[in-house]
Amino acid sequence: MTATLIGGEMSVNHNGSALEIIIQQQIDTAGGWIPFNSFMQAALYEPGLGYYESSHVFGEAGDFVTGADMGPWLALGFADLIEWGWHELGSPSEWTLVEQGGGTGKLLSAVLHALQERGLTPARNVAIDTSSDMRNRQQALYTDQNLDVESFATIDDAGEIENCLMFCNELPDAFPLRCFRWKNGAAYERGVAHSSGRFHWQDAAMKMELPLEIDREITAAWPDGYLSEWNPDLQGWQEKLSKMIQRGFLFCVDYGYSQQEYYRSERIGGTLLGHRGHQVIEDVLQQPGSCDITAHIDFTSLRRIGDGNDMSACCFMSQGAWLAQSPSVQRQIEALAAEGSVESVRELAHAKRMLLPFGMGETFKLLIQSCHHKQSVPGYLNHFDRMHDLRRLRGVA
Repeated sequence: MTATLIGGEMSVNHNGSALEIIIQQQIDTAGGWIPFNSFMQAALYEPGLGYYESSHVFGEAGDFVTGADMGPWLALGFADLIEWGWHELGSPSEWTLVEQGGGTGKLLSAVLHALQERGLTPARNVAIDTSSDMRNRQQALYTDQNLDVESFATIDDAGEIENCLMFCNELPDAFPLRCFRWKNGAAYERGVAHSSGRFHWQDAAMKMELPLEIDREITAAWPDGYLSEWNPDLQGWQEKLSKMIQRGFLFCVDYGYSQQEYYRSERIGGTLLGHRGHQVIEDVLQQPGSCDITAHIDFTSLRRIGDGNDMSACCFMSQGAWLAQSPSVQRQIEALAAEGSVESVRELAHAKRMLLPFGMGETFKLLIQSCHHKQSVPGYLNHFDRMHDLRRLRGVA
């Protein structure tokens, strides 16, 4: 796309989109190169133009399916964790339930109904979402279901919360990423430039000044040309949560690995991908705003950052192990198996996809963090904890 300024206004030809013009101008202003997180920020979140603002749809008719679209399983699992966390806080009468990055609002709605069925009602419900479009969709659903939910754009807007139980599903994987190439024993940041109306990757000329928080034992095995990414926004996210949650727990579910697995030498292309129409998009630089952009989570880094901000990790395991041991999930599976209807068979098929390793059961993980409170693990999950996977090795590169 090309664009010119005529009388102070932008004139656009038909070779691209308004979002492409904005990104190209950012690149030109920065001297011909921007880090990938700046590109991803605009592609996903540019007001009125980014993917999450203008074209994002969940479900089978959209670009991808999340766990919230796969039946009641996530809601039941989260409800069990929330009930446990509430008891751990001393069963307070005044407590707040928070969800961040709730998409359509379907998951929070299902969790609230599951809690109501067991007589557990938060004094306050809070939904946090950067996208104004998502906040509007969520509020429409909450209003339709007579649910009282406060909506905020940022964690800061929500203020400090005492007795807070927070959950999120597939949230940090959408934080803007930075990318690198490993050459001659050093990391060079990969950024975005443009020419002839197209965006393309370009390595920075100088080695990265900021050290990667990746153990030396891992980087020593990387071949020249190794490509990957890291998530710089995890630090700020955990800092903000530590200020918001005066006392409570965070239950975070996302796809990802321990650092040893994430950055193993065989994973030479990283995990960065796009999704459009249930198809994987490998060239995430073309047609920004038209597809989701995401990467897996380095849960070892998330643990380290959290531990340094009084967001202490106390439990880590696969989604499959967590849900298989959740009492409410077990009861629902038993009830559906006994029912034997066409609908129950369909729901059980979704359960298999959520729980089993060949579906979402192993790639997705649960991390429980305790904020300004004692560390503890739900009794029904004790034997499946894999916190040892998130250990530090022999120093940081």
